[in-house]
Amino acid sequence: MRYKLAIMLLLVFAFLGVVSAATFVPSEGSFAFKEVENYTLHDINFTVPTEYKLQDKDKDFLHFKDGKNKLKITVKKNAKVKKVKSTKKVKSGKATLGATKGYLVDRNGKSYTFSYKEGKYLVTIKSNELPLIIGVIGEG
Repeated sequence: MRYKLAIMLLLVFAFLGVVSAATFVPSEGSFAFKEVENYTLHDINFTVPTEYKLQDKDKDFLHFKDGKNKLKITVKKNAKVKKVKSTKKVKSGKATLGATKGYLVDRNGKSYTFSYKEGKYLVTIKSNELPLIIGVIGEG
């Protein structure tokens, strides 16, 4: 009887682990029910809502704007994360956004910077909206 109970518990926990480990990847054209455009820097894909208009671009960065809201995506080869010391107004440290592990800087809820490694590249996304950063990352 104990063995059956142990096996049932293991199966339940395994199922819960599989369910909780699954990542949601928005299908093309969806970003919290918004229209999106796909952009690529150094073979890394990003999904940006269409209301964010491209303001400036280079081989290493994309700048977008939607009214007062800004979004900046930078991809640099062999770059390192610039760590920021936490204070009363700035919180920083390791974080996981979606399925992506990286380094998050929260400037008192007014702006966010998330940096993570993608192969040989350092990806840095800056915005005043944390959910936007999570959506832009995409698959992670």
